[in-house]
Amino acid sequence: MAAVARPLKKKERERILEVVLNAHKQQYTPELLCEFQKIVETKYYYWWLMDMKKEEYALELFTEDFRCYHNGQLAAKDPLTQAKHAKWSNLPMVTSHMGHQPLVWIIDSNHARGVFQYEDHHVYMEDSYNVETRVIYCDDFIRDAEGVWHIKTMRMYQYQSNGQYRSPLPPKGWKPEEWEPLS
Repeated sequence: MAAVARPLKKKERERILEVVLNAHKQQYTPELLCEFQKIVETKYYYWWLMDMKKEEYALELFTEDFRCYHNGQLAAKDPLTQAKHAKWSNLPMVTSHMGHQPLVWIIDSNHARGVFQYEDHHVYMEDSYNVETRVIYCDDFIRDAEGVWHIKTMRMYQYQSNGQYRSPLPPKGWKPEEWEPLS
């Protein structure tokens, strides 16, 4: 299985660098450090849900006007579509989603943008076929009136992959069998 590399586009690099530079310059107070941790945990919670096959729980993580982009292309225009796509894609595999080196630029008390280095290792249960990717996530976060951080925009810039996902999008009309409503 040969690795496929994709260089970041200029606009992608600039968006990531903007976060890196602004996160590095910000002055932390104890309160800002707490908000930083809450934002990072929001993202980590998302990946844990993917590995636990509870993608439907991620609905509470997203804003109503949530958008997801993969290499600049709109991949999901609402929370339900994102959760269903993730459920379908993750279902036939043992997954391992791993985020590293979070940098979060807290723009103001209710807005932040974070970048996360990311790698995954997925193995199809049917035949042990492996898929591994390297991605930089660049996400926008919004804090609601109760102080909870949500993901407004998820941008995935995949720059390396080994293997290919099989049928990453569900067939039209597909509904997951295991879909626990949140109480």
